[in-house]
Amino acid sequence: MRKISFLATLALAAALAVPAFAGDAPAPQHFGAAVTVQKPTSIQKLAKSPAKFQGQVIRIEGTVKDVCQGAGCWVEVVDAKGASFIARSLDESVLLPKDCKGQKVVVQGLLTTMPKKEHDHTEAEAGHACPAPAFVLSTQGVDLNPVAAK
Repeated sequence: MRKISFLATLALAAALAVPAFAGDAPAPQHFGAAVTVQKPTSIQKLAKSPAKFQGQVIRIEGTVKDVCQGAGCWVEVVDAKGASFIARSLDESVLLPKDCKGQKVVVQGLLTTMPKKEHDHTEAEAGHACPAPAFVLSTQGVDLNPVAAK
Protein backbone atom coordinates (compact mmCIF):
# COMPACT_ATOMS: atom_id res chain seq x y z
CA MET A 1 0.00 0.00 0.00
CA ARG A 2 2.85 2.38 0.85
CA LYS A 3 4.45 1.63 -2.49
CA ILE A 4 1.24 2.54 -4.37
CA SER A 5 0.85 5.73 -2.32
CA PHE A 6 4.48 6.68 -3.01
CA LEU A 7 4.08 6.04 -6.76
CA ALA A 8 0.85 8.04 -6.87
CA THR A 9 2.57 10.97 -5.10
CA LEU A 10 5.53 10.74 -7.48
CA ALA A 11 3.22 10.72 -10.53
CA LEU A 12 1.30 13.73 -9.20
CA ALA A 13 4.52 15.66 -8.57
CA ALA A 14 5.73 14.90 -12.10
CA ALA A 15 2.42 16.00 -13.62
CA LEU A 16 2.52 19.28 -11.71
CA ALA A 17 6.14 19.95 -12.70
CA VAL A 18 5.54 19.68 -16.47
CA PRO A 19 3.69 23.03 -16.81
CA ALA A 20 6.52 24.76 -14.96
CA PHE A 21 8.97 23.73 -17.69
CA ALA A 22 6.51 24.45 -20.53
CA GLY A 23 7.00 28.21 -19.98
CA ASP A 24 10.04 28.20 -22.29
CA ALA A 25 7.90 28.22 -25.44
CA PRO A 26 6.35 31.59 -26.36
CA ALA A 27 2.59 31.74 -26.06
CA PRO A 28 0.52 31.61 -29.25
CA GLN A 29 -0.54 35.08 -30.45
CA HIS A 30 -2.90 36.21 -33.22
CA PHE A 31 -2.84 39.47 -35.19
CA GLY A 32 -5.32 40.76 -37.76
CA ALA A 33 -7.96 38.65 -39.47
CA ALA A 34 -8.38 34.95 -38.84
CA VAL A 35 -6.08 32.69 -40.83
CA THR A 36 -8.59 30.61 -42.79
CA VAL A 37 -6.54 29.23 -45.70
CA GLN A 38 -5.69 25.66 -44.69
CA LYS A 39 -3.06 24.58 -47.22
CA PRO A 40 0.28 26.41 -47.04
CA THR A 41 2.02 27.58 -50.19
CA SER A 42 5.66 26.52 -50.49
CA ILE A 43 7.88 29.52 -49.75
CA GLN A 44 10.48 28.05 -52.09
CA LYS A 45 7.97 27.97 -55.00
CA LEU A 46 6.62 31.40 -54.05
CA ALA A 47 10.08 32.99 -53.96
CA LYS A 48 11.01 31.39 -57.28
CA SER A 49 7.86 32.40 -59.20
CA PRO A 50 5.82 34.98 -57.28
CA ALA A 51 3.96 36.17 -60.39
CA LYS A 52 2.20 32.77 -60.54
CA PHE A 53 0.52 33.57 -57.23
CA GLN A 54 -0.32 37.23 -57.87
CA GLY A 55 -3.86 38.11 -56.83
CA GLN A 56 -4.28 34.95 -54.73
CA VAL A 57 -4.90 34.80 -51.00
CA ILE A 58 -2.32 32.33 -49.70
CA ARG A 59 -0.85 30.99 -46.49
CA ILE A 60 2.86 30.63 -45.75
CA GLU A 61 4.43 28.93 -42.75
CA GLY A 62 7.93 29.11 -41.35
CA THR A 63 10.13 30.94 -38.89
CA VAL A 64 10.52 34.69 -38.46
CA LYS A 65 13.92 35.48 -39.99
CA ASP A 66 13.58 39.23 -39.55
CA VAL A 67 10.94 41.74 -38.50
CA CYS A 68 10.45 45.49 -38.92
CA GLN A 69 12.13 47.30 -36.05
CA GLY A 70 10.15 50.45 -36.83
CA ALA A 71 6.45 49.67 -36.51
CA GLY A 72 6.43 45.87 -36.93
CA CYS A 73 4.79 46.25 -40.35
CA TRP A 74 6.77 43.54 -42.18
CA VAL A 75 8.16 40.12 -41.44
CA GLU A 76 10.55 37.92 -43.40
CA VAL A 77 9.44 34.29 -43.19
CA VAL A 78 12.00 31.54 -43.85
CA ASP A 79 11.27 27.87 -44.43
CA ALA A 80 13.34 24.85 -43.34
CA LYS A 81 15.27 24.90 -46.64
CA GLY A 82 16.32 28.55 -46.27
CA ALA A 83 13.90 30.10 -48.80
CA SER A 84 12.30 33.30 -47.54
CA PHE A 85 9.56 35.75 -48.47
CA ILE A 86 8.45 39.15 -47.15
CA ALA A 87 4.95 39.63 -45.76
CA ARG A 88 4.03 43.24 -45.15
CA SER A 89 1.01 45.01 -43.75
CA LEU A 90 0.61 47.61 -46.49
CA ASP A 91 -1.96 49.60 -44.53
CA GLU A 92 -0.13 48.92 -41.25
CA SER A 93 -3.23 47.36 -39.69
CA VAL A 94 -1.36 44.16 -38.72
CA LEU A 95 1.71 45.03 -36.66
CA LEU A 96 3.93 42.36 -35.12
CA PRO A 97 6.08 42.48 -32.00
CA LYS A 98 9.63 43.63 -32.73
CA ASP A 99 11.03 40.75 -30.66
CA CYS A 100 9.41 37.86 -32.58
CA LYS A 101 12.55 36.88 -34.54
CA GLY A 102 13.08 33.10 -34.37
CA GLN A 103 9.44 32.29 -33.58
CA LYS A 104 7.22 30.02 -35.65
CA VAL A 105 4.76 31.94 -37.80
CA VAL A 106 1.79 31.45 -40.13
CA VAL A 107 0.89 34.37 -42.40
CA GLN A 108 -2.17 34.73 -44.62
CA GLY A 109 -2.36 37.47 -47.22
CA LEU A 110 -2.92 38.60 -50.77
CA LEU A 111 0.10 38.28 -53.04
CA THR A 112 0.61 41.58 -54.81
CA THR A 113 3.25 43.80 -56.34
CA MET A 114 4.96 46.14 -53.93
CA PRO A 115 3.59 49.70 -54.15
CA LYS A 116 6.22 52.23 -55.21
CA LYS A 117 5.21 54.75 -52.51
CA GLU A 118 7.23 54.39 -49.32
CA HIS A 119 5.42 54.91 -46.05
CA ASP A 120 6.53 57.55 -43.58
CA HIS A 121 8.57 56.66 -40.52
CA THR A 122 8.09 58.37 -37.18
CA GLU A 123 10.96 60.20 -35.52
CA ALA A 124 11.54 57.14 -33.30
CA GLU A 125 11.93 55.02 -36.46
CA ALA A 126 14.46 57.35 -38.10
CA GLY A 127 17.27 55.50 -39.84
CA HIS A 128 15.07 52.43 -40.27
CA ALA A 129 14.86 50.99 -43.78
CA CYS A 130 12.04 48.73 -44.95
CA PRO A 131 12.68 46.14 -47.67
CA ALA A 132 11.12 46.87 -51.07
CA PRO A 133 10.80 43.59 -53.00
CA ALA A 134 8.95 43.46 -56.34
CA PHE A 135 6.28 41.17 -54.82
CA VAL A 136 4.98 41.04 -51.27
CA LEU A 137 2.42 39.07 -49.30
CA SER A 138 0.00 41.79 -48.16
CA THR A 139 -0.68 40.63 -44.62
CA GLN A 140 -4.25 39.93 -43.57
CA GLY A 141 -3.72 37.69 -40.53
CA VAL A 142 -0.81 36.23 -38.57
CA ASP A 143 -0.50 33.44 -36.03
CA LEU A 144 2.75 33.57 -34.04
CA ASN A 145 3.71 30.28 -32.35
CA PRO A 146 0.58 28.54 -33.61
CA VAL A 147 -0.66 25.52 -31.72
CA ALA A 148 0.01 22.40 -33.78
CA ALA A 149 -3.09 20.81 -35.24
CA LYS A 150 -4.01 17.48 -33.64
